[in-house]
Amino acid sequence: MTKNMQSGIFAVIIGLAYLAGTFKIAMYDTGDSVGPRSFPFLIAAIVLICGVALIFHDLRAKERKPFSWGFVAHRVVWLRIAATIIFGILFGLVLDTLGYLIAMFLFMIIITEMINVGRHKQNLIISSLFALISFLSFAVVLKLSLPRGLLGGILPF
Repeated sequence: MTKNMQSGIFAVIIGLAYLAGTFKIAMYDTGDSVGPRSFPFLIAAIVLICGVALIFHDLRAKERKPFSWGFVAHRVVWLRIAATIIFGILFGLVLDTLGYLIAMFLFMIIITEMINVGRHKQNLIISSLFALISFLSFAVVLKLSLPRGLLGGILPF
């Protein structure tokens, strides 16, 4: 199976799932002629059309090259992707307890150490600045509520 065929099938499955989820959105009589389902229907339709187009394009192609995801050949890359997903889930689980600043700093340190191996000082600076600037941008400038966690009583804003 080629990359376009796999991507097309995946897009059709995601589009159908998104379309099914769209039907679960409650309809309210708000006087808005568009309604809350219009945009999700549009997204589902675009994803479905793109998926079907990929499949038909692949079926009509004269030369079709088999595609491999390279799980064996690129094992380290796939392990890093899996680790990033696992650490992202852990970040979400400890976010309320530790607070945004601490949780984001720890998440960034782990991820940058995986990507930028051996550059501890640079990773520390990147992680610190990312956590601080993103917190200030969202919590102070945009006035969005982010979990304070362990620093709840210490933060002045």
